[in-house]
Amino acid sequence: MTEFSNKFLIAMPHLTDSNFAKSLVYVFEHDAKGAIGLIVNKPLPSASVSDILVQTRMNQIKPRPDLFFGGPVGLNQGMFLHSSDYATTGTSTLHGEICLTTNPTIIDDLIRGSGPKLYRCTFGYAGWGEHQLEREFENGDWLVMPATPQIIFEVPDNQKWEHAAKQFGIDILDITGHTGFA
Repeated sequence: MTEFSNKFLIAMPHLTDSNFAKSLVYVFEHDAKGAIGLIVNKPLPSASVSDILVQTRMNQIKPRPDLFFGGPVGLNQGMFLHSSDYATTGTSTLHGEICLTTNPTIIDDLIRGSGPKLYRCTFGYAGWGEHQLEREFENGDWLVMPATPQIIFEVPDNQKWEHAAKQFGIDILDITGHTGFA
């Protein structure tokens, strides 16, 4: 079994599903039952952000946080992917400097200025059933590379997909995803 935990999945150009087109997915759990990850380069549509910020009190966080689309599953589930300088009840260290918190206490801590230095609030996640991700990988739907906190937290969202692909020495925009005969 190919191991995808703590890896980035870089969507190949032929993936046109609106959820995953040009996505960079951080897979944080993978076992025989399937995989779970978060898309790390797609902000939520701005029309929904103001209401969510007010309803969750995140509008009190300074500076105002951006909110992200983590995937099509569990869209009402908010999760904070963050640096390891913060922990509360229910915080999971995913790998080294990357942690995940679903406990709403993190919002209070961010309002008070005692939350993590680096974070992203994500709604929804990407999930794959048993062997589904392996089949997609074998189909050529994803490039796979080790995940880094620098790409998650420091590279601008609109550059993450191309930036990750360039680690392979390729310009992903030059790949059509179509094959043919000469």
